Amino acid sequence: MPPLSTFSLPLSALPAEYGWIDRDYSELATTTDFNTGIDERDTFLGARACVICGNTTSLRRCHIIPAEERETWSNLRARGWIPQQAEKHPNLEPRNGMIMCVDHQLAFNAKHFFVRFVPDTRRFVFINYSENPSLQPFHGKAIALDINHRHAPFPSLCIIHELRVRGFNPFKLQPIVTVTPDDSPWQDWIMSNGVFNNDSGTFNRSIPPPPDTTAISAPG
Repeated sequence: MPPLSTFSLPLSALPAEYGWIDRDYSELATTTDFNTGIDERDTFLGARACVICGNTTSLRRCHIIPAEERETWSNLRARGWIPQQAEKHPNLEPRNGMIMCVDHQLAFNAKHFFVRFVPDTRRFVFINYSENPSLQPFHGKAIALDINHRHAPFPSLCIIHELRVRGFNPFKLQPIVTVTPDDSPWQDWIMSNGVFNNDSGTFNRSIPPPPDTTAISAPG
């Protein structure tokens, strides 16, 4: 399997495949607040869930760019890394967040892992850069984010977080992960719980209908 590609420093223009111009990644402007936007997006089978592991308890609404980093946010807008129509502050923008369980929020903020958007598969892939044993079952698998959703995270923000993770773990070797279109599997819970609809290519967010019992005949 090939090593994951890297982004060269210093960063310059946003790579085209991580942008939004002439693409259907997400609407440029949103009037939906942060909590409402990610609660709507990160709901599966009728319940909010961690986009990493599918846990439905001890959930947190997490920011990719921390809420207090307004200067960073303004700099990203000025450089064209997020659209001008995005919210003016990072804590207000639903495309700057995701729902995680408390364990994965702590690992995310501690820079143990990053999420890489893979243009070829159009999926967000979990990378266990710190090689934390508890995170290894999720490594190299796509998390429950749909790039076509109107509140999908800006892929450019994942690049910023990735570089911070790499800088926080300067002696780690390049992780090995497959990123080919034919080998970018979903997290195990997504497939085993029927969260993803292969026919429509979208996540099942509504409560599934109850089983049909009309065909069951009464005992004779």
